[in-house]
Amino acid sequence: MQSDLAFSQKFIRVFQADATSQLLTVGPKSTRLLVSRVRRDTSGHGLVKEIEPCACFSVLLQLREQPDRELFVDDKCIHRGSYAARTTSIVDHLERPRANLLGPFDNLIFVVPRTTIDAVADDRGVARVNQLYIKPGGVLDETVWHLGNSLLPALERSHEVSSIFAEQVMLAACTYFAHAFGGMRPTHVRQGTLAPWQLRRATEAMASLADGDLSLKELASQCRLSVSYFVRAFKNSTGDPPHRWLLRHRVERSKSLLAHTEATLAEIAISCGFADQSHFTRVFKSFVGIPPAAWQRMSRT
Repeated sequence: MQSDLAFSQKFIRVFQADATSQLLTVGPKSTRLLVSRVRRDTSGHGLVKEIEPCACFSVLLQLREQPDRELFVDDKCIHRGSYAARTTSIVDHLERPRANLLGPFDNLIFVVPRTTIDAVADDRGVARVNQLYIKPGGVLDETVWHLGNSLLPALERSHEVSSIFAEQVMLAACTYFAHAFGGMRPTHVRQGTLAPWQLRRATEAMASLADGDLSLKELASQCRLSVSYFVRAFKNSTGDPPHRWLLRHRVERSKSLLAHTEATLAEIAISCGFADQSHFTRVFKSFVGIPPAAWQRMSRT
């Protein structure tokens, strides 16, 4: 299988971009989701270099209006004109798509291998999706717009992204793409909770690795469940999806250190599993309402 780095670079090196950022998630059964932001602020890019055909789809989100663009599939122009901001479009990389980018652009590109879409269908026990399709020119899809915007901070600070969060995003994004653009048949979703032993095993595993990383696949396997069912059942049991539960646990752990030790904020951040002090401060404030330094002063008065 193509290496993660080669896979990532394959889809951005074809652009003459002013700025690029990427987030690659590898999930169960070597499934992948690559999210890239590619931006150019000047005109005159021209034809994108051709990518060797591969069994992947690109779901493209226009973060701003792209006034002039042509799209070629198998050397035939299938669309010419503008793409409005918030527009979602799809290309199939088996059809040798190439874009002629005549104006500035700012795109978020989800690269979804067919194997990943297959895994989503298999996990739900439904027929596999043969194609992801949107008419040439794209559509306005509010779900993709909100999903894309929620990922922009992660693209800017990819070192803060945990495996659990990345896999949750991959599962949610690929499931939505398969339903909305592939016609994947909806299934009756069981709304169960984790058994007490499953909840205990999952939370103990996350708590014991609060200063490390853990994948959803590992957690689900320990509970003898599929990843998608584990995520739903965990949220039904705790009120939080696994990623948010883990952040909440790390914040609560940090409070004890803030109140009872002389460790610095940077030391507490690392010992509790945050990427650095700034990451710790943002997450702590989002849960508690004030920065950790302010909370520490209040706890000691």
